[in-house]
Amino acid sequence: MQELVFLPTHRLARLVRAREVSAIELLEAHLGQVARHNVRLNALVTVDGARARARAREADAALARGEVWGPLHGVPVTVKDSFETAGLRTTSGFDRLARYVPRQDATVVARLKAAGAVLVGKTNLPTLALDTQTHNPLFGRTNNPWDVERTPGGSSGGGAAAVASGMSPLEVGSDIGGSIRIPSHYCGVFGLKPSEGLIPLSGHIPGLPGAPRGVRHQGVAGPLARSVEDLRFALRLLMGPDGRDSEVAPVSLPEESRRELRTYRFAWTDSLGGLPVSAETRSALDGLARELLRAGCTVEHCSPELDFEQVWDTWGRLLGGEVGSVMSTMPRLLTAFQFGSMKGTSALNRGILRGLQGRMVDYAEALTVRDRLMWKLESFLSRWDAWLCPVTVGPAFTHRSSGEWLEVDDQRVQYLSGTLGHTSLFNVTGHPVVVVPLARSRVGALPLGVQVVGRRWQDEALLSVAEALTDVTGTFQRPPDV
Repeated sequence: MQELVFLPTHRLARLVRAREVSAIELLEAHLGQVARHNVRLNALVTVDGARARARAREADAALARGEVWGPLHGVPVTVKDSFETAGLRTTSGFDRLARYVPRQDATVVARLKAAGAVLVGKTNLPTLALDTQTHNPLFGRTNNPWDVERTPGGSSGGGAAAVASGMSPLEVGSDIGGSIRIPSHYCGVFGLKPSEGLIPLSGHIPGLPGAPRGVRHQGVAGPLARSVEDLRFALRLLMGPDGRDSEVAPVSLPEESRRELRTYRFAWTDSLGGLPVSAETRSALDGLARELLRAGCTVEHCSPELDFEQVWDTWGRLLGGEVGSVMSTMPRLLTAFQFGSMKGTSALNRGILRGLQGRMVDYAEALTVRDRLMWKLESFLSRWDAWLCPVTVGPAFTHRSSGEWLEVDDQRVQYLSGTLGHTSLFNVTGHPVVVVPLARSRVGALPLGVQVVGRRWQDEALLSVAEALTDVTGTFQRPPDV
């Protein structure tokens, strides 16, 4: 049964529907994995065992009657604790929400349930999802299953740790600067940041329950899993308007057949904006480019002509402006202090502070810059099937206070630049990105991933490219101690 918990979601769904394994057996296998590893990892902060067991038994009874609830019938899943769950506490790691029990499911939760899923529980995150490590005063820190002295990343770090360690086959996280992609990279799983406006964020915290919705740009919901096929499976269940999130477009994505790898065209780079990256990151990306050339692909080392100081400043101004728009004076000052006290003065930090302190005209200016950046990147991507680039400056780093320096070989890198510097561009522009596990570091055998970037609204095509890439990069590898 322990091997069962490392099967991909789509295979588990088939096994349950074929009645080769019962939903209750599958759930107990995952709850057993939680019992074995969650004390060490602290990935799940709320386990809803009683209701999950009742739901799994109902799923088995329904199958016995010939009823299939949907594509996820009887399959256990988890969701980030920033998504509201009816009758189950939702805290977003914020002490003021320690006893908050929503009456309504977030749209992504409702859609998982409508597809027949069994919700096992909620996964950890930093307070209000505003960090690239996973720790908060309510539940403490989450540890990386590859090395518990290291972070799983953030803000969807609990979900990535749960998927990597076999406690969950499928997680729904959120990403406003890299929060799906960084944990996927650090924990060695697959993650999708979809095109902005494809999956509803209704019922996501922040904003706070009952408050005006301030965050309107850059943030998305998306899946983390152990295969590209599972990302596609989840995207099709979660996408589309819900009548609540007005930013979600009524678009349909044509299904894309996977082509032979040699037919694809790839651009690639080993750094964005001159950020230092580890020698192993450079080597892994260079090795991938060489493998793709040997496979017959068209491959070119190139990047769009973008001013990355402007990119990072724009991301920060939009985030700070929108998060701060619903804050009173004191919370805004405390948030400004949080980012202002970080070591160094990166454009990402400066942008957040400008946004928190800015006027409406400054916010409108940042949106105008965003428009230009979006179409510059779209023009570049129109020549390629995908652009390959690093996720962060290196593998998962050891736990530390938020804002402390990061080490990259013999250099020090600012905290936000080292974590968000390679990911935030695609939140500014709204382009879809798949993170695919690529290699292992020499020290500690830690996962290294690659961002696979595609054109806006071409998520299905991008997933087909990412799936073809796994012919070279390989499949999910489980951490050694799980």
